[in-house]
Amino acid sequence: MLIRRFTALAPLMALGLATWTAIGVAAPGPAQAQTQAQAWSGREYLGTWNYDQPVRESMRNIAVISCPDTSTSCRPGPSIQVPQIGTIVFSKAAGGRITGHTDQGCTWTFAVLPTSLELDSPSQYCFNHVIGSAYTITKWSVSLSGDRERERESIVAVSHQPTGDYEFRLDQGSRTKVAGHAWAQARKVFPGSWQYDASDPRSRVNVLTTRYTDPDGQVRSVQTPQQGLVTFTSGRRSTVTARTADGCDWTLTARGNTAELDPAVQTCRTARGTVQLTFWAIASDGRRQASVMAGADENGGDFLLSVGALTKR
Repeated sequence: MLIRRFTALAPLMALGLATWTAIGVAAPGPAQAQTQAQAWSGREYLGTWNYDQPVRESMRNIAVISCPDTSTSCRPGPSIQVPQIGTIVFSKAAGGRITGHTDQGCTWTFAVLPTSLELDSPSQYCFNHVIGSAYTITKWSVSLSGDRERERESIVAVSHQPTGDYEFRLDQGSRTKVAGHAWAQARKVFPGSWQYDASDPRSRVNVLTTRYTDPDGQVRSVQTPQQGLVTFTSGRRSTVTARTADGCDWTLTARGNTAELDPAVQTCRTARGTVQLTFWAIASDGRRQASVMAGADENGGDFLLSVGALTKR
């Protein structure tokens, strides 16, 4: 994903030097050229970053989706708190900018400022195929901590829902850079048996939403509690295997506190038919898990678990 561009400057050096001398400007020497090459400080952001474990009590990595009181484009009601998990890969782009590609398939462009990355230009749009809806981000700031291995971020966006446009705010986002010790950490926080917490329709915690298309073309949405056990075991080369309550085994790559479905599409044959997973991201601290899962069930319905929560047994 890294985008690297190299430019070579060549001939007419003697003519160029004569021209610079005639106007009283000295050609850059080796020391000055090195200083110019070091002026771009964005390299400290490059690489893969995981969201830290969401914490509702402090609102760390908890986004709030709400309908503003002054809005006429959304349906008034209680706000929804959505844990933020998963990865972003920052890569160098043209013009000294940086792109951030998320695990849910969206790419965003940032300008490198002296102390932060800032969304450039504002109002960038993406349709998220995992959650089946779009959003427009109007502000996204990213800044590094002193050790350069952690970052803080804040996001303001518009979430485009079937019932209207809602405000999305993440005020206390934080991530940790994926480093060489990432697999050692993953082996500590994932293995074991995990139980889904009690389902709560008001907060959408462990509410599985499945959309079916009837023969007449009508779309039907069904909500059911997500229940049961998931057992994780360590595998080879930074992988973990998750066995779900239906007896299916799924493979995820784990780095640090985050595990993601790998390969990206997997299927399992059960007694009722074939289940397919197209996305599964999990954040774990060894005691609690937050997750997002999407796929298709045995009856061909597309399902989404947007706020998954599990506790280790």
